[in-house]
Amino acid sequence: MLPTTILAAHHRRKNAAGSHSAEAYARLKAKITSLELPPATPIDENALMAELGLGRTPIREALQRLAHENLVVIYPRRGTLVADLNLSDLQKVFELRLELEPFTARLAAERAAPEEVAAMRALLVELEAVLAAGDHRQLILLDHQAHALLAQAAHNEFLEEALDRLYSHVLRLWHVSLHQVSRLPQAVAEHREIVDAVQARDGERAARSMRAHVAGFQSEFMSAAAAGPASLP
Repeated sequence: MLPTTILAAHHRRKNAAGSHSAEAYARLKAKITSLELPPATPIDENALMAELGLGRTPIREALQRLAHENLVVIYPRRGTLVADLNLSDLQKVFELRLELEPFTARLAAERAAPEEVAAMRALLVELEAVLAAGDHRQLILLDHQAHALLAQAAHNEFLEEALDRLYSHVLRLWHVSLHQVSRLPQAVAEHREIVDAVQARDGERAARSMRAHVAGFQSEFMSAAAAGPASLP
């Protein structure tokens, strides 16, 4: 009998990462979250097929998945648009992160394997080097990895998937507003504090540090986004 649990479905999606549909999804998502495809931009399926070297079916399957994650909006018989960035929506994303990310850090402190903590430590070294070099684009990617490692270390696949969807929207805001955020050194220090707490198995400290980390960025990003056209398109 084939396994039909949600956990089995989660592993099946991961194992199918080499499929054309998964490739289209990953590449389209990267274009959207990096703003290579800006908010409210029409999506040209034919152009994507030519650029990605993929057929129409995997492109459309990827778009359906991205629509489910609220990264694109599909209008039947009219076309598909990249979802716009909206201050109200972003506020709601941060509301969820403020609850889910501290919970994730707490679980990671309880459940992380030694090799997972070692991976977090290694990433901290990269974060500090990239910060010193002033490479903001790479800093965005490493921050995403840091949050993903914590989610994996929580060993809750439902939570991991929910956070990945939320962070996709945060990534777009990162690319829009990062140049206006001044607390990057503090943010890297907060990541170190979170990893220290996880390694010490101190769930309360890990949760408290993560809440401060998310709340700090929420405050700066929302202020930057509300400042005007230079912040949000």
